[in-house]
Amino acid sequence: MNRFIWQYIFTFVFIVWVLISYTPYDDFTANFIRIVGVFLVFVGIIGRIYATIFIGGMKNEGVDGSKFIDYGAYSICRNPLYLFSFIAFLGLLAIKAQIILLIIGALFFLIIYHYTIKQEERFLSSKFGQAYLEFLEKTARFFPNFSNFYCPDRIEVRPEFLHKELRRAINWALGLFVLCFVELLHHFAYLPNLFYLF
Repeated sequence: MNRFIWQYIFTFVFIVWVLISYTPYDDFTANFIRIVGVFLVFVGIIGRIYATIFIGGMKNEGVDGSKFIDYGAYSICRNPLYLFSFIAFLGLLAIKAQIILLIIGALFFLIIYHYTIKQEERFLSSKFGQAYLEFLEKTARFFPNFSNFYCPDRIEVRPEFLHKELRRAINWALGLFVLCFVELLHHFAYLPNLFYLF
């Protein structure tokens, strides 16, 4: 099965989990975790927009079909879009204030996207050859190395893809709002708390 099928399965389980479970933490601890979650979601949104400025519409073809993007966000990490999606995803999970959900979600994301990233690396290696192999060696796959940062004075930006990412940002923010609202419903016992998980 491809990653989208697994994502649909996880999304279904997550929705059920969100609707019937609650956190056993006291209000202070739970709300602290949630505040961190909100912060992570917005870090993820801003990071994805920043990465899209460099890569939007040029992920597989490069700037002119002959050179891949290796500057800006892509000079410190080979997969900044996935990295910031991971950060925002953890932020959404944190709204439940359940550590076990954070652990399961993080493992799910890292396992699924590990295989996706490997497939993309094979494709880009075959397309761009030795230059891309050297890029693989000097640039971190997922967790950034800020000492490698490099950005030219001018870059090509494709507004269509930036606008698309801005629309995605609205979806992330909407998801955050819905999860916070669901937690309020749990707090005031409008939704069933069938089980509690740390």
